[in-house]
Amino acid sequence: MLKRIGLIAGAAAVGLAAVAGCTSSGGSGNAGGSANAGSGNSGAAQLSPAAFIKAALTKASNDKTVHVTGTISSSSFSGTLDAQEQFSPATEMSMTMSSSQMNISEVLVGNTIYMKIPQLSSMLGGKPWAKLDMSALGSLGSSVQSMLDSAKNTDPTQQLEPLLASGDLRKVGTETVDGVQAEHYSGTVDAATAFDSSVAAKNLTPDQVAQLKSLMKTAGVTTETIDVWVASSGLPVRETVSSNTATGAVKVDLHMSGWGQPVSISAPPADQVSDLSSIMGNLTASPSSS
Repeated sequence: MLKRIGLIAGAAAVGLAAVAGCTSSGGSGNAGGSANAGSGNSGAAQLSPAAFIKAALTKASNDKTVHVTGTISSSSFSGTLDAQEQFSPATEMSMTMSSSQMNISEVLVGNTIYMKIPQLSSMLGGKPWAKLDMSALGSLGSSVQSMLDSAKNTDPTQQLEPLLASGDLRKVGTETVDGVQAEHYSGTVDAATAFDSSVAAKNLTPDQVAQLKSLMKTAGVTTETIDVWVASSGLPVRETVSSNTATGAVKVDLHMSGWGQPVSISAPPADQVSDLSSIMGNLTASPSSS
């Protein structure tokens, strides 16, 4: 579940892209995706599951910001996250992740990732923040940079696109999520077959199919079950993704609110930041000098 997992150190860009890919943007600017769009659910009953999700993606593509809270769990990690994200005109994010082992704060501005990890403070001359500029990481940063670029060039609603290739996308029912009535849809994606099917060809463009296949292959995803709850406003209010990967099962449970509301995302003060970019870049500059 590459686009949905938090980032740490060199994998940070993947994670920031991850949570952004995990959320789908919306268009009404209502906190909590609350329903005041009026006709959202009235037409939903006449739509097929695929058409409903397509309509939600179309509506979502107009939004620029969202607040996300949730949990991430795997065999080796369990924690919570709280993030605010901006998807346009540039991808930016501010996120905190908390677990029993540590608390991590991360900020993405432009091509630069800032990380606040208490365990690294002694390595940073006492400064609380570490800075990684992707353009200064040399070969070490090339794969991470490609993921960051992919996230920037991809609408955050991409997270729901695999549902349109699942082949078993179905409506589960109407449920209440965070006090909001929402339509629950679910589907399971088999990475080996889903994107070569006529369902994928019908619901996704060739570019979308190619990108999703690449992302899931890179993340080692074999199967993935995605559930989404969409309010009558057309905005997702909850999404869960359960992935089976080469390294084990991963589950993300995200709750989305504050669609279209202003966010405040900025780099930490310069005097609180230690630049690790050149140090990490130099690690790969001379691979065989001994």
